[in-house]
Amino acid sequence: MRSQSLIRILASVVLIAVIASVVVAFRYLIADAVIQIWSYAVGAITVLGRIIPQQIIWFFIILVLSYIAIGSFYGRREKAETAPAEARPIHGSVETLAEWIQFRRRGVYFNWQIANLLGRIDRRFEESAPRGTSGRVAPSEQVRAYLDAGINTTYADHETPGWFSSKNSAFDIPLEQVVDYIEENMEINNERKNK
Repeated sequence: MRSQSLIRILASVVLIAVIASVVVAFRYLIADAVIQIWSYAVGAITVLGRIIPQQIIWFFIILVLSYIAIGSFYGRREKAETAPAEARPIHGSVETLAEWIQFRRRGVYFNWQIANLLGRIDRRFEESAPRGTSGRVAPSEQVRAYLDAGINTTYADHETPGWFSSKNSAFDIPLEQVVDYIEENMEINNERKNK
């Protein structure tokens, strides 16, 4: 993916350099062509202005101005049957989460959004558990770091991954591990409620 974008960038730079060198090499020829076309257009308008009598030119100018003035008195006509503008479909929470997962490779923001949502879900389960009971599965260190990064930090606190950064972040674990942990706790919570 990065190699394709790098190739596109290099191709764009080469294309711009070729176009610039061609323009510089032929600048006098291009300038002569532009000046000739412009002077021909100005000359043709001048000849038409001398051929057509002034009374006809003024007649057309007054006719156009009258049309504009009369049209402004009436205003625009509203069409009786205007189609309503199509509204954008409303995205629910599942669709939004699916978009975040799809955009997860784009950067820290979407990773943090997912971690924040999953961390809030985990926190709700912690708060709903009765005090003094240990009916929850203990998360691994990676899962705990992931959930803490979503709850206790913002996306601005994390370094944006780049070519030269080799630092691992809390978001580098597979998302399936976190979802499995939350699902296990959901099942335990449901079993405890059904008893």
